[in-house]
Amino acid sequence: MLNYKSLKEHVYEYISNQIRDEALKPGEKINENVICETLKISRTPVREALIQMANDGYIEQIPRRGFVVKSISLERVHNIYEILGALEALAATLSLSNWDEDSIDELADMAKQMDELIDKEDYTGYYQAQNEFHLFINKASNNSDLVDMIENLKRSFIRQAYSGNDPDEYKLALKKTNEEHYHIIDLIKAQDSDGLRKYMQEVHWNAKYASMEMLI
Repeated sequence: MLNYKSLKEHVYEYISNQIRDEALKPGEKINENVICETLKISRTPVREALIQMANDGYIEQIPRRGFVVKSISLERVHNIYEILGALEALAATLSLSNWDEDSIDELADMAKQMDELIDKEDYTGYYQAQNEFHLFINKASNNSDLVDMIENLKRSFIRQAYSGNDPDEYKLALKKTNEEHYHIIDLIKAQDSDGLRKYMQEVHWNAKYASMEMLI
């Protein structure tokens, strides 16, 4: 059976993409009427999506002003990276006994797709593919509570599309990150529990990369 998205979910995704693509910037008020007109829907699902996004920490509701895009500090992104590193390292090590050749090949295909998206400079597509890569590993842990914890934490901020002054440097940084994805696959193939845990926490989710999230 097909899993159709509700109107609220469509609005949620639309606003998230607007933030990611910088059509909506930190501190900017979200115009509910414009969203209703653009998507040709009633106000109710728009309001429901905005309330959900506020609960998830993407936006905030300010009295007499409405909903505005929430800013996020570098310190908070550092904190998120440290927690995600520990949680994803745990998920990856728990997953080790659950991999077969086909699922590892599927993971490798995801990494190849990310290389292609970087070459095309499709950074929105890259981040979506990267999220799918990590979610695939996390779900292989067979620990739904851990997966939900990680996903809820990731929903506390939205990566925005890159618009800095040195796109070549940014592309090289993403290439390096994707090389790490290939190394993670190698560690899974080798069933190296200690190596995978340390690499996920100390290298791949090293808090120094948090500054990349602020290049927006």
